[in-house]
Amino acid sequence: MGSLAPNIVNIINKIMKKALILIIVFLFFILSINTCWAKFPNNLPEMKIMPDNPFYFLKIWYEKIITFFNFGDEAKAERYSKLAEKRLEEAKQMAEKGKQKLTEILLKNYNKYLNKAKEKVEKLQKQAEEKIKERIKQEIEQIKNKAQEFIDGL
Repeated sequence: MGSLAPNIVNIINKIMKKALILIIVFLFFILSINTCWAKFPNNLPEMKIMPDNPFYFLKIWYEKIITFFNFGDEAKAERYSKLAEKRLEEAKQMAEKGKQKLTEILLKNYNKYLNKAKEKVEKLQKQAEEKIKERIKQEIEQIKNKAQEFIDGL
């Protein structure tokens, strides 16, 4: 029983070392991308990792993380639009390479991001319409109150 505790400690140390290595690799990937955080959502970055690359999943994770930290419907709509544009460009390049299955997957993702962008834009339009209606309603109330004050003063 005395040798059980050192074995558990060794196992935990091995797990922590692997986790630390994974975190370092992930951070290296994020920091090695040469686009500026402020510009990333508005500019198409160079496509260094293509869908036929075994590390493409890291690019997708990175994009999902950046998307998660885009707050507000307008920022999300812009982000989804840019991601749709990127998937379309990647689909074109995969089609040129003759990779039909990847092209189809990328076109589905293009449509998914495009639909998400449209949903956010529609939501923004509804919010804008509601704000306009509320503002007009408040202006009408103010006019009514002024009219009532005028009538009461007669």
